[in-house]
Parts: sequence; structure tokens; C-alpha cells
Amino acid sequence: MTFGPEIELLVRIAATAAIVIGVTLAAEHLGPKIGGALAGLPIVIGPAFFFLIREQSQAFSADAAAASLTSLAATQAFLLGYVAVAARSRAAIGAAIFAWVISALLLSLLPASPWMGLLIFTLSMLAVRRLAVHFVRPHGVARAKGTYMLLILRGLAAGLLVGVVTFAADRLGPVWAGFLIAYPIGLTVISVTIHQRLGAEIAISTLHAIMLGISSLAAFSFVLSVTLSSLGPSLAFTAALVAGVLVTVLLVLVSARREAVISSTR
Repeated sequence: MTFGPEIELLVRIAATAAIVIGVTLAAEHLGPKIGGALAGLPIVIGPAFFFLIREQSQAFSADAAAASLTSLAATQAFLLGYVAVAARSRAAIGAAIFAWVISALLLSLLPASPWMGLLIFTLSMLAVRRLAVHFVRPHGVARAKGTYMLLILRGLAAGLLVGVVTFAADRLGPVWAGFLIAYPIGLTVISVTIHQRLGAEIAISTLHAIMLGISSLAAFSFVLSVTLSSLGPSLAFTAALVAGVLVTVLLVLVSARREAVISSTR
């Protein structure tokens, strides 16, 4: 079954908008840790790779998935850039984007390898979370500011950006296709929206949790890259999706248990 470009674009817009809105609401109602874990669901890059592996060769798609995994280290730099500035300015998104661009340019020079990408992502995640914990501050329950309509419009705007980027990505070669597919467009809107609706403290706590939460995206990209040649597009994509969702479920369960323990001791 084939889809026209208009349907593909709508799917990509809807998928991104759903995760942006869902994570924002989860952070508001379930707390930053669970919201951060849910941010790792491969709902954004999943549809992008679904269409990419239909349009490109297995080798191209595997290299793009490996590059995507490597680029998640740049996403960690993006998150660290935001939390480092968020308490002082609502223009923290500028620092985050700058950190991503510099990191991505350097990381793009590396060969597309899932094993190297996994190592780089793991080391960057551990280092960034250790640094970011110094910016996390205690916070209470915040009342969201703004309307749901504004949140929906921001989510749709992020989805539109994802749709446009992923349509153009396959013309740039596997490395930059993977990097652009994994560019944190959704996290850009999530960061700004939570910051504006709930304040800097909750935004920082949520992004600190997201640093671990995007392990789900790493699992998705890694499994897709290493299984494409042996399993074929359909089975490899399914295996990658299952891997990503399982990591998210595990992180949500662990976060929920920790929240329950903290609540019981108060």
C-alpha cells in the first residue's frame, strides 16, 4: 500500500504534534521524570524512518540509523545547553540550538557505525546528566499558564518542521539524513512550552529526565541499524520500534516507583 506525499506529510505532522503535546501534558500532570521518560518514545523518528526505509536502500537506511544514533549525543548537548541557561533566560533555546549545531558538525565527521554511535551516546548521556544535575532545583507543583490551543499550535508547528526536514533529508546522504531526522525539533517545542507554561525549575527537571529518556531513541536507532540487512525493512523496523517502546516502558515504571517512594516518605 502506498501513500501520497500529502498523506505522508500529515502523518509526520500528527506524530510529532502528538508527542509534543503528550509529553508537555505528562510533565504537567505526572511530573517531570515520567514526562521526560515519555519524551523518548520513537514517535517522531519512527515515522521518519518508516518512510525512509521504503524510499531508500537498506545500506542507506542502516547508515542513516547509525548516524541518527550518533547525533543523539548532539541532542544531549542541546539539552545541557538549555538547562544551563534556562534559570537565567527564556531565550535558552538559542544556547541549546547552538550547542546542537557545533556538536553535530563535529560528530558528522565520524563514520556511521552503530557500535561507535552507541558508545558515544552512552558516554555523552552519562557525562551530560552528571553536569546537568547541578542545575536542577527543588520545585513544587506549578499551575500551567497559557491555553491548550497555543500548545496544540506549537505541536503542529513542530510536526510541520519534522515533515519538511524528513522530506528533504534523503537528498543529503545517509549521515545528514540521519542527523536531520534525529534533530530535536520536538524537544525544541517541548522545552520552550514547558518553560513558558510551568517555569524554569520544572523545565530543567523535565529536560534532565529527557537526557535519560532518549535512551529509547538510541535503542530504536541501534536495533534498526544492526538488523536491517539480516531481517529486512519490515521486521527490522518492528524490532526497533519494540526495543524503543520497551526502554520507555522500563523508564516510566522506574520513575513511577521512585515517585511513589518519595511520596511515601513525605
